[in-house]
Amino acid sequence: MPDAYYLQLTEQLRYLITQHAAEWEGKLPSERALAERFSTTRVTLRQALAQLEGEGLIHRSNRRGWFISPARLMYDPTRDAGFNDYVRAQGRQPRTAVLKLETRPHLPAARALGLADNQPFHHIRRRRYVDDRAVLAESLWVVPECAPELLTIYTGQSLWGLLRERWGHHLANRSIHMVSEALSPMDAEELFVAPGTAGLNICRAILDEQRCPIEYDEEHWLHDSLCICVELSGQQ
Repeated sequence: MPDAYYLQLTEQLRYLITQHAAEWEGKLPSERALAERFSTTRVTLRQALAQLEGEGLIHRSNRRGWFISPARLMYDPTRDAGFNDYVRAQGRQPRTAVLKLETRPHLPAARALGLADNQPFHHIRRRRYVDDRAVLAESLWVVPECAPELLTIYTGQSLWGLLRERWGHHLANRSIHMVSEALSPMDAEELFVAPGTAGLNICRAILDEQRCPIEYDEEHWLHDSLCICVELSGQQ
């Protein structure tokens, strides 16, 4: 079909979603029902749905269909607030699933922290939810000497809080890098979306007050789940 119709269909879908969001309780009708409603092909419909997905208005969950995306989470990656705290502060419900606990080397973490390439790390892999939607897959790489028995006591609580309260570490210095990405097959599977789904990758190298390396974080967010907000104060 001509591009003009594809764009028209996108606008019609946007209006329909706005009008029926409450009635549909967050889930769109099936692709077959929508294609019949607009007398169009599934191919053209999917182009329009993909456009709205790219805008963050809707999202697709593997084997479950299309859903209206909730409001984005306001997120400041420079703050020490834990995931549970800032999610609850915005009236949302957080949840964490711990997927893996192990000790092994990780070259990106070693190089980001200025350590030997074969440096082992305590690795925590976890999936984070906001209002029962999986939005974040992350790996935390902790220098074992900084938290010797970490893997035997970790159950999904705030890692930063645990490092501070149990071992007295203050995460005073950090380097943060953010880039857009297409989610890898592993990250996509853990977030229940298709490989290649748009995402945001945030990596942090974290050191203490004496600039001793403590931890390296790798976060893989769904692109429509958050808005990056950084507050600055004082003179430059």
